[in-house]
Amino acid sequence: MEAKKDKPSSFGAAARPAAVVTRGHVRFTVLTPRLLRLEWSEEGRFRDGRTQVVVHRDLDVPAFRVTEDDTSLQIDTDRLSLRYDKAGGRFQAGNLSIRLHGKDDADIVWHPGDVQTANLGGTYRTLDRYDGDTWQDGSTLPLEQGLIARDGWHVVDDTESFGLDDDDWVTARPSGERQDLYFFGYGHDYTAALADFAAIAGPQPMPPRFVFGYWWSRYWNYSDQELRTLGARFVKERIPLDVLVLDMDWHTTPGLSLRPGHEEKDVFGEQSGWTGYTFNRSLFPDPVAFMQWAHGQKLRVTLNLHPASGVMPHEEKYQAMADALSWDTSTQAPIPFEGTSRSYMRALFDTVLHPLEHEGVDFWWLDWQQWPESKAHPGLSNTWWLNHVFFTQMQREGDRRGLIYHRWGGLGNHRYPIGFSGDSVISWTSLAYQPHFTAMASNVLYGYWSHDIGGHTFHKHIPRPERHLEPELYARWMQLGVFSPVLRTHSAKEASLHKEPWHFGPPYGDAIFAAIRLRYQLAPYIYAAARQAYETGLSIVRPMYYHWPEHDEAYTHPSQYMFGNDLLVAPVTVPVGADGTAPFPVWLPPGRWYSRDGADVFEGGRVLAQCYTLEETPVFVRQGSVVPLYPEGMRDLANVPDELILQVFPGAEGHAELYDDDGESQGYRRGECSRIRVQSRKDATSHRLHIARSEGDFPGKHPVRSYIVQFLDAGMPDSVEVDGRVLPYSAQPKQGTWLFDTAWLCIRIDLGPVSMDEAHEVIAHVRPAHVPPSGLLRRMRRAADAVLYLKQVWGDISALPDEVDLASQASRVLAYAVEQGDEAGRGDRFMAAVAAFESRYAALPASVAATPIDDALKRGFVDVLGR
Repeated sequence: MEAKKDKPSSFGAAARPAAVVTRGHVRFTVLTPRLLRLEWSEEGRFRDGRTQVVVHRDLDVPAFRVTEDDTSLQIDTDRLSLRYDKAGGRFQAGNLSIRLHGKDDADIVWHPGDVQTANLGGTYRTLDRYDGDTWQDGSTLPLEQGLIARDGWHVVDDTESFGLDDDDWVTARPSGERQDLYFFGYGHDYTAALADFAAIAGPQPMPPRFVFGYWWSRYWNYSDQELRTLGARFVKERIPLDVLVLDMDWHTTPGLSLRPGHEEKDVFGEQSGWTGYTFNRSLFPDPVAFMQWAHGQKLRVTLNLHPASGVMPHEEKYQAMADALSWDTSTQAPIPFEGTSRSYMRALFDTVLHPLEHEGVDFWWLDWQQWPESKAHPGLSNTWWLNHVFFTQMQREGDRRGLIYHRWGGLGNHRYPIGFSGDSVISWTSLAYQPHFTAMASNVLYGYWSHDIGGHTFHKHIPRPERHLEPELYARWMQLGVFSPVLRTHSAKEASLHKEPWHFGPPYGDAIFAAIRLRYQLAPYIYAAARQAYETGLSIVRPMYYHWPEHDEAYTHPSQYMFGNDLLVAPVTVPVGADGTAPFPVWLPPGRWYSRDGADVFEGGRVLAQCYTLEETPVFVRQGSVVPLYPEGMRDLANVPDELILQVFPGAEGHAELYDDDGESQGYRRGECSRIRVQSRKDATSHRLHIARSEGDFPGKHPVRSYIVQFLDAGMPDSVEVDGRVLPYSAQPKQGTWLFDTAWLCIRIDLGPVSMDEAHEVIAHVRPAHVPPSGLLRRMRRAADAVLYLKQVWGDISALPDEVDLASQASRVLAYAVEQGDEAGRGDRFMAAVAAFESRYAALPASVAATPIDDALKRGFVDVLGR
């Protein structure tokens, strides 16, 4: 494998000499105030090259002090104190200690051999056949440890790691007795620990933008024509789609069978048919034409690989592979696989994989399921190694971003996104576990897990005729997928397993469609969070305790998490009850939180016990947040719109960063990107949003952008200004105007196309007398829901009471009040209509109680009204 041409891979691997303290057989390196490297070598030799885990030590040298005498050595930073007994030799409890400084860390002292008591978990290579965290034999998922622990420290033992040379190839472990430890002492500053690990182990790379769209995947022997028909249906249903995943049946599968008693083994002892590199021409008569069609639809194509059985003689590229390796083909012997063989992997890429990429394969699904360790390098995980080789090889090819789709291989694999968590069991238990599993993986920087949305396979004990996917379960899983790193549906090869969105009728299909649309609207927020993950080590999905480490509730509610900086998500993972709602308690941290639509405001510092309908997902937004959205109607993320919606939630102050780059190249690593800082402010008389000028540039950057600003939970403005110019009011959306959206109680300001190289100031002036009471939007929507329920159960031909009908369409009544009349009286008319609604709303129970319908239906009405 060839090295990159710009600079050797080992650049930056060694620490700066000023950070290193060497005394005979030990060496200490001060990497950050919270991170120390501890080495002991019987032979007095230490390694400075890259390892599987650590690839960069050339960090700025922090301030530290060395104090020593004939018997002891002490190293102090402003956060740690290390003390070593010079006569001690190998590190052990009796000769080495590290004490943490800080008001909350005074009692934290570590010695070699100490066992953590409160590690918060890392991740595991697969969820295959797991129902939640329980396997089919009853055993529990053997989670690896994470970097984060309530103990306040963690040690990464890098002693047994293999090395990486300047060609990114594996090198043997150093000889001799040795220790190579990295001590992280962080107290409860968990984000600092993640940043320190990212500094030495490398950042989470940014995936291409299309990764954050919708992926269609199913284990099915699709034909070219079937996939074209499927794609046409997506277009017809106006469902956006970005990635098309083809499982094993894209290639020929001689001898493949999963039926008990019919399995075959190949000459390597593996299941026949799993490994393959030749398109099945009965399904894909012209693979190049098929992939040209897919690209014409703006779809990216990934193909499944199980490379363990090498290259068989029936493969189209067998002869070319044999020629590259000088392999004797006289007996038509299969070419065996060895992932650490440079010659084998070079030949595989040059003669087999690159030609397929040139024909249209965009990236590979590396589904390694065979023997765990390299046969040539015992102890080297095949999963880890192949992830490394495939990703780095893709990074060498031009300037496109590396991307593979694979299983977790261990520490350091965060550098090779994205993960495939495997074939989880279809159940509510699996759904309930996945939020926790995804968030925990952030503790090892593995921020891009992709789960089989909807689950993969049924419990084996369920008879086939009884196997069916519950529509409600799938809809809830799709809602989780919206707020996951990757939204990808997948399932086993079972005819009853359909996950096409149009397969589900109302209300489940409606919820599924809404989930996909919301995912695309959130794409700019998600993409900015991906940039933050690259820069800080904070993954998109992150545990609550990163932000609130001193609150016990942050640890005892593992099914909820932060999605980026501003969204708190608690996906509903239980079915609805007889009343059509699911109870789902959520811990709200201190501060004020809004529902995602701005309809509800909640004071935090408590557990919020609410019930949610199928259409509702508990998503809460920090006060003052600015959430960027794309408009509805997108088909893919290949070409993002120039229009951006900025949803501004009430709060004294808030900020966000609008991030953009070309979405495909490695230019983001060279600073080729654009950033726009956005700041919001709110006081008693105004809502303000400052959109700074764009900083930075990249090829293809557009000079202008259309902004739509939405001040949520707002009052009726007297006037709206943009850059000092008063905008006119318009009853309909129109560039260069503002309107008051009574369906959302928000001020909607359409700036139209404006220069991104200039700053823009948006101000809505609102008198306190024109601000509606808190919770108005929630009451309006509950009134509408309750009256809709009443109409469905009303058993009389007589009309509903007038006040009930009017209360149910409050947003329309408010709109008429706003739109009809002169400019000067708009605010007063609005508030008068609000007061009329509040009076009707308060009287609704009594109004319905006076009707002749059954008492049970009256109680049902009140229940819906009070949800």
